[in-house]
Amino acid sequence: MSNEPKKKSAFADEWFVIGISLGVTFGIIFDNLGLWLPLGVCIGLVGPAWKKRMNKDNNNSGQGND
Repeated sequence: MSNEPKKKSAFADEWFVIGISLGVTFGIIFDNLGLWLPLGVCIGLVGPAWKKRMNKDNNNSGQGND
């Protein structure tokens, strides 16, 4: 058995970068970086979990009980 730590998916990293980018962009536009940066981080952290849950729900919905 290997004791190597699990690697994070690139998908999660993409969401995090997108969230921070949106947070900084809206923070600069609305001149309130202190509010929008944490909101962007939240989007980046919740995005992969939401996507994973949506995939799980879609996979389970195909298995109907007759």
